[in-house]
Amino acid sequence: MINAKSFLVSLAILILGYNTGLAQDRYKTTRGVIEFNASTLLEDIQAKNQQVNAVLNNAGEFAVGLLIRDFEFPRKLMQEHFNENYLESDTYPKSYFVGKIVAANPELISETPINVELAGKLSLHGVTKDIQVPGTVYRTERGIWMESEFVLRPEEYKIDIPTLMFRKIAKEVTVSLAFELLHASKPD
Repeated sequence: MINAKSFLVSLAILILGYNTGLAQDRYKTTRGVIEFNASTLLEDIQAKNQQVNAVLNNAGEFAVGLLIRDFEFPRKLMQEHFNENYLESDTYPKSYFVGKIVAANPELISETPINVELAGKLSLHGVTKDIQVPGTVYRTERGIWMESEFVLRPEEYKIDIPTLMFRKIAKEVTVSLAFELLHASKPD
């Protein structure tokens, strides 16, 4: 299994660039939470990943990385089908978002929540797409809080839903994220 701290360090270096941020403030977490809901009237399908890595610098550059297998479902059989049949986590073990906070100066983030747009590239199931989603950010005593909720369509990421299952799995999946990003000099 991949060590979470080495995964975060690799992600930060790769995404935010080694030479772009040596003098910049960075905020990070290895305990971000991403949840999704693909429920229909016939089936309740929800999962949560509480081991999401995220990095934000004061230029507003933002990166997220997670292991697909870290999503936990209420029922183990549902989790098995998710990993083996839909997300194929042996073939596509990770998902990434690399982007930026748009229309807000990260240095001016205060204790008052502000609405922002998160724009960048989302890689999921071997497909990378440009996305722009709404978010909210604000300062906390420990760092910066960031949250978002948006909709993804599995077909856009080549996630095949068998005809027999299309009534049990939503065509639009609601994804929510919540991160408390701590200053990189503080332990996570």
